[in-house]
Amino acid sequence: MRISVAISFLIFITSLTHESFVIATGKTVHGRITGGTPAAIGEFPHVVAIKVDKEFRCGGFIYNERWVITTASCVYGFTNLLDRVTVEAGVVSLDSTSVPSQQLIRIESFHVYDSYDESLTGPLHDLALIQTNSPFIFDSNVNFSYYDELSQNPEQLIFTGWGSTTGVNGGLYSNELQNATITLNNNSTICQLAYEIYNNAYMICTGDELDHASPCYYDEGSPLMQNGFVVGVMSRNKGCDAAGTIEPTIFTRLSPYYNWISTTAGLQPVLSNLSL
Repeated sequence: MRISVAISFLIFITSLTHESFVIATGKTVHGRITGGTPAAIGEFPHVVAIKVDKEFRCGGFIYNERWVITTASCVYGFTNLLDRVTVEAGVVSLDSTSVPSQQLIRIESFHVYDSYDESLTGPLHDLALIQTNSPFIFDSNVNFSYYDELSQNPEQLIFTGWGSTTGVNGGLYSNELQNATITLNNNSTICQLAYEIYNNAYMICTGDELDHASPCYYDEGSPLMQNGFVVGVMSRNKGCDAAGTIEPTIFTRLSPYYNWISTTAGLQPVLSNLSL
């Protein structure tokens, strides 16, 4: 069952400084994609880059004209940095400065899910909402995405993010937006061994021995898609060496948070009311 307003309309759409942050907040970064391929402008118009002092921090996706969904671990500690944080949409390169499709928007507020606990190794309720101080202007390069419940079919999922393209832990993020196909991992034992707090009701586990790509550092908050809908945002991962064993990655499953998201950020647009 679809969980968003007028979600059936979507089937008609064919495409729609780390350092300064650590100093200011004492937080570390966990999250990137290895084995991905570059995305084109307009291919994933819902994906955004979240920056602190103009340096990339993590990812997210557009929920509606004034709200972005990401993870709590992505923005935890940002409350006192509002004037230093921006959301960038309509770009695939983080070096873009004058691309016509670029929209760079400042932040009005952050809303971290109340039950989030950053001390956990695999944090439960790792979810946050960002309110922008001005609306996104929707077009073919900047747009929202509906989100939906995860299905067991197909097992292949699409992930997008600016994470590092190498398997070296601590590597730099990629300047180019990457996308990759990764596999749903239904082996709860493997996921539980990797993350003691793993809870299938609130999390999605990915990573298969046949996968050639994996999220990694700087991919926190970036969206996971299935059948054209976002189903989760990247939370934690224990390894991203595409040349070796792919370790499980956990995503925050979005569907259980429908009431909190809609109460905080309102409903999503109805596609028929948009000028695309």
